[in-house]
Amino acid sequence: MISVGLVVHDYDPNFGQGRYCVELVKRLHPEVRFTIFANTFNAPQCPGETRVKIPAIRYNALTTVYSFIPTAQYCVWRYPVDLIHAQGLTLWYTDIITGHICNAAREKRMNTRWIKPRLFMKMVIPFERAFYRHKSVRHLVAISRTLESEVRHHYGWDRPVSVVYHGTDSEVFRPARDLEERAALRRRFGIPGEEWTWLFMGEATKGLRQCIDQLPIFPEARLLVVTRSRLESFQIQAEALGVSSRIIFHGFESQPELAFRAADVFLYPSDYDPFGMVVTEAMASGIPVAVGRGMGASELIDSEVNGLLFDPHRPEQISSCLRILQKSPEHAASIARMGRATIKHHGWDACAKATLRVYQKVAKEKLISGSK
Repeated sequence: MISVGLVVHDYDPNFGQGRYCVELVKRLHPEVRFTIFANTFNAPQCPGETRVKIPAIRYNALTTVYSFIPTAQYCVWRYPVDLIHAQGLTLWYTDIITGHICNAAREKRMNTRWIKPRLFMKMVIPFERAFYRHKSVRHLVAISRTLESEVRHHYGWDRPVSVVYHGTDSEVFRPARDLEERAALRRRFGIPGEEWTWLFMGEATKGLRQCIDQLPIFPEARLLVVTRSRLESFQIQAEALGVSSRIIFHGFESQPELAFRAADVFLYPSDYDPFGMVVTEAMASGIPVAVGRGMGASELIDSEVNGLLFDPHRPEQISSCLRILQKSPEHAASIARMGRATIKHHGWDACAKATLRVYQKVAKEKLISGSK
């Protein structure tokens, strides 16, 4: 049995990297002995699993990164394992990296004058570049071809890569069973009757402003917003456009699958996301998705077949996609069905099996190199 040290800031299914780790451990623990190094834990413990709490200063993203790394490295050395699997920049010496983001690529697409995100990038990118070039790293698990390309281009990665898409649980994320369930969920989220409702879910910076800008063009539409982000500036935007009454600012939702079942369209005009699990979760939930074409999850979409793609910087393209869905409910339903069929082939079992193959390959390489 291979022993793996899994290093992540938060072992929590409510966060993207955390959910990835939780799903891997849940499926691989009979074949892999996991030691999980994290600052927070919010998931049931699997048989044979060891947990090690890593102290960190969680004041902001920068303090989290810089305080977590040295303590994680110290703790990993105290718990010997066959392989170390880091979730991005979480410690210095590792065998395998799952790249969830490339900050150098993200910086190129940033559209903000705020000093804090700019400072974060200036402080983290050189460290991240050195991390990917560290001699200990043997293998990159990239969550999309987009991410692989970015790491190669910006950080000079020239070692083995496995592209392994995030999985989606198509039993949790499923369509409403019947009209009664759908109606109950719409009441839960405050959606009146059968009003045509778009759903935006995720960090507000990933396209909420563009969603709100579309509402004046579609006076019959309503927007449900599910996010943990601060919303003051978006509420001001909505008031200025006269669309406040058609937006439901729901905030964070611990059961996101319910919001997908209540909506008619998932609209996500993000201009940067190496994957975007909310997209595949929406597809699994049986609603049509309209998303930015530069996202990693867009690699699974054939536009107008199992989803719709647009340039998030061109509002007229967003409008065009929404009109397609509005004018032809039959086409929209077909896109939704095809989307769910696509995601059924990309479950967490497939993700876990592909990751296990990486573990076996790297463990064999380490054994051979160690015997020389």
